[in-house]
Amino acid sequence: MTNQLDHYRVVAERETGFWINVPVRTGNTVSREEWLRLHQADPDHFQIVALSLEAQLPHQYSNNDLVVDVVIEHAIFVMWSDEVLH
Repeated sequence: MTNQLDHYRVVAERETGFWINVPVRTGNTVSREEWLRLHQADPDHFQIVALSLEAQLPHQYSNNDLVVDVVIEHAIFVMWSDEVLH
């Protein structure tokens, strides 16, 4: 079965790479394999952001044996601020 990623869009500043807005979910999903192919062709726009569930938990829970380090990946399409102006 193909791993599906939630798809988001974000506007970023080209000079720093900082996101100008909060990523907006498009409501679509994309296959991880297809997104990686797109990333190889155009890494500036097609990116994957990986978030660790454990890193988001308060410290007292992070060492708990019941917590497994779960990594959640999201497909992010980056539109650069200088592209938005055109």
